[in-house]
Amino acid sequence: MYLTFRDNQCWYKHVFLRTLVFLLCCRGHLTGIVKTEKSITAVFGLDVTLPCYYQAQEEEKVSQVVWSKKSSSGLSIQIAILNTEYGAYVSPAYTGRVKEKSPLNAEDGTIILKNAAQADEGTYQCRVNTFPAGNFEAELILKVLVPPLPTLNVGPQLKEGEGKSLAASCTAEGNPAPTVTWETKVFGTNHTNTAMHPRSTSVTNEFYVVPTRSMNGKSLTCVVSHPGFQIEKRISHVLDVAYISDISIEGHEEGWFAGKEGATLKCICDGNPTPQFKWSRLNVSLPKDVKLEGNTLIFQSTLSQEDEGTYMCQATNPVSSRQKSVTVSISESQPKKVDVVSISLVSVAVVTVILLVILVITVLLVNRHHKRRTKRLSEKIEELSTLSREASRRRLNSTTASTDTRMQLEESIHLRNHPDSLRDPSLSSMMGEECDRRSYSTLTTVRETETQTELLSTVPDEDVKEENEDLVEKDEQIEEKDQDQIDRDGTGGIENQPFIKQGMTHFYQENGTLRAKPSTNGIYINGRGHLV
Repeated sequence: MYLTFRDNQCWYKHVFLRTLVFLLCCRGHLTGIVKTEKSITAVFGLDVTLPCYYQAQEEEKVSQVVWSKKSSSGLSIQIAILNTEYGAYVSPAYTGRVKEKSPLNAEDGTIILKNAAQADEGTYQCRVNTFPAGNFEAELILKVLVPPLPTLNVGPQLKEGEGKSLAASCTAEGNPAPTVTWETKVFGTNHTNTAMHPRSTSVTNEFYVVPTRSMNGKSLTCVVSHPGFQIEKRISHVLDVAYISDISIEGHEEGWFAGKEGATLKCICDGNPTPQFKWSRLNVSLPKDVKLEGNTLIFQSTLSQEDEGTYMCQATNPVSSRQKSVTVSISESQPKKVDVVSISLVSVAVVTVILLVILVITVLLVNRHHKRRTKRLSEKIEELSTLSREASRRRLNSTTASTDTRMQLEESIHLRNHPDSLRDPSLSSMMGEECDRRSYSTLTTVRETETQTELLSTVPDEDVKEENEDLVEKDEQIEEKDQDQIDRDGTGGIENQPFIKQGMTHFYQENGTLRAKPSTNGIYINGRGHLV
């Protein structure tokens, strides 16, 4: 196929135009971007803002912004045209509902859609016309939330004794589907039903209970949650359960007697609704002077034998009826009353006095016992101390006397046989050391005895008694030891020492002690061996 020159010229012209359009389109896409939101959520009945912004480049100018909405068939329905020179134009279908946000700012094509409705949901397009860059556009999706208007419907009258019953139902319809729950302290079960509509969803929640009197007056609250609510919606209902309780009669417990005044019989029965009361007397009509006030039967005059009989009370409400009877007997005289409170107080007082007396007697006996025991202990300690001191003095006297006697005897005999012995210093020294040693032993024994006596005063009776027995036994042993020593020194050695035997003729023994016989000799030898 061959083309003529003219045809070639047309072809080149056509290619040039297409290339120019392509370059302009490419340049436009590179130089400008329309900023908006991908999705916006509106609340039914409230205003919603549809944003559209364009950042113009150097030597670029925005001439107008066009808003349109895509229908379900795919066609675009024009909403408004925002022109920088001629102002805003709104299509008749949106007159009064669309407003330009910033008329003096050509780069801000945002509009405000008033009083959003469910029909406003869909896809919106914002197209920006610029020169010389061309046209730019962006789309956003509008969703309209329809907040539900929850309603609570009360079920039929609840009656105690019936089976499972509907207490209440709560319904909420909206877009999207709302959430319906219950809040209550009453035990029950619930069931939810959902119904779909073209532009909304309806949710119904039913609450079932088995009626009891304990449920009466309890709260049952329907709670509805939805994205269109800032806070949850609550609807409360107070349960109303009809019931009637058992019946009883009060007022005759103390016993009635002829002449009693102000006698009453009270019928006790609780119910919802409040029951009505009716009084009657079995086989006989009620006394003429009685009056019925609510649930109480009042005898206006004093009682007599004619008021005896069986009285019956009947309580009735829409739920059921209850009745109770009581037989009243009237005695001829008033029975004696026992004042239980007074008897109790007297009993408590008597018991308290008895306890106080017992307590005082116990304290006195204990005190007396302690005084007697303390006195006996003091006497025993004094007695033991006296005995101990006397024993110590006896041992000291006996030991000192025996020692002096022995020393006098030995020195006398020695001087007689050896007259020059008084001049011998070694012999005198030996005799003095022997006397000192025996005196020291005697004093040590006395001190030990006194120390033991002082310790006895600080121990109990039993310990003092045992210690005293040990002390007496020890004293006897010491006396026997001293006697043995005297025998050995005084008499036992006489057989072996003739000069001692001769000297013993000048002494006599008395109670284990050597005593000097009366003599005209005036010479006395002391414990140190000195001549006086």
